[in-house]
Amino acid sequence: MLDEASFTYDPFAREVMNNPLPFYKELRAHHRAYFIPKYDLWAFSRFDDVVELLGMGDNALVGTDTSLPPPEALLRHNNGVIAPVAMDPLPTSNLLGAPDYEILRQAHLKPFKPRAVAALKGQIEALANTLLDDLLPRGRFDLTLDYGGIVSAAMVCHLLDLPLGLAREVLTTVNAGTITDPETGGLDTATSIAGCLDIIRPAVARRRAAGADGSVPAIDGLINLDHYGRPLTDDEVTMQLVCVFIGGTETAPKVAAHGLMELANHPDQLAEVRKDLDANVDIAIEEILRFCAPAQWFARTAQRDVVIGGQKIAKGQRVIALMGSAARDEAEFDQPDEFIWNRPVPRVLSFGHGQRYCIGVHLARLELRIMVREFLKRVPSYRFDMDRAIRRPSSFQWGWNSLPVIID
Repeated sequence: MLDEASFTYDPFAREVMNNPLPFYKELRAHHRAYFIPKYDLWAFSRFDDVVELLGMGDNALVGTDTSLPPPEALLRHNNGVIAPVAMDPLPTSNLLGAPDYEILRQAHLKPFKPRAVAALKGQIEALANTLLDDLLPRGRFDLTLDYGGIVSAAMVCHLLDLPLGLAREVLTTVNAGTITDPETGGLDTATSIAGCLDIIRPAVARRRAAGADGSVPAIDGLINLDHYGRPLTDDEVTMQLVCVFIGGTETAPKVAAHGLMELANHPDQLAEVRKDLDANVDIAIEEILRFCAPAQWFARTAQRDVVIGGQKIAKGQRVIALMGSAARDEAEFDQPDEFIWNRPVPRVLSFGHGQRYCIGVHLARLELRIMVREFLKRVPSYRFDMDRAIRRPSSFQWGWNSLPVIID
């Protein structure tokens, strides 16, 4: 229990990064809009307020400092002045509002549409089972890094025309950028993004040289984009793909591993799910997404004076939407701190909301269903070595970085 009289919240504070959940509970109960003066920033923790924030259109809120600004960026106050974003070279779409964000998103959206994703089902199932063929005889392995991480990274390789053998390198490169400095709360995103660019850039060059005929739509659509009066350069195309590269690799493995752990921790619920894996895993995934999604918040900058949750936000101030808190909102979910495999989850914020709703939502859901279902089909009994499990302090991706499973 936190002391209300002395309560403070800073997403980069060590105690928050160790476990943000008690802080979220206090915020929801007593601080609907919480102001952090040193960042000139408002934090919103309740489900409906997060929906309002993320759903606000007309470029009222744009991530001009990226969606995950480090502490040093937030310490630089805008004081009501919004610096224009340089458009040459074209920056990542995360820094842009409408219409540029939608134009760039649509240019590489095709392989993430429902029908295209559904066509990948057999490939993902085969990949998951090939991995399990190798991993299960070992008796123990890392559920996050050796199973889920490789499935997700391999699918990113497939979509970006990279050799599937690069999956381990892709996973390692992406994960390096999610390790938070425990003292400052910052992420070494520059090094990680540079590594990601180095992996993606050759694939872009190969597709341009091959004519970008549309057979690799995630890349070809950007190469062939005709909107800015000139073709995008290889570096500009590569930059647009970093979000897919990172988001498609890092999140689903943590969710799947944590979800399987919650089921193991609730044997009665696991037994219910096992009664009909094909039907019940699909149901359980919704609660797993609510309870286990590691992303904690996203930031936006007010482009004009706005009102959120009844609070006036001045032009230039930042706001953060605490999705990790919204997922535990008592006003939205009954017994929100309990894992209940078949609870109704009519609304979920694990993939965001509004204009910047996750481009990979359909692929992520399919991967999660397959990873969990195929594991449970193959493994009648399992447990976890929690003494070796790793959940690093994090201001953003607060999830199980390493989760060793023991096959009984």
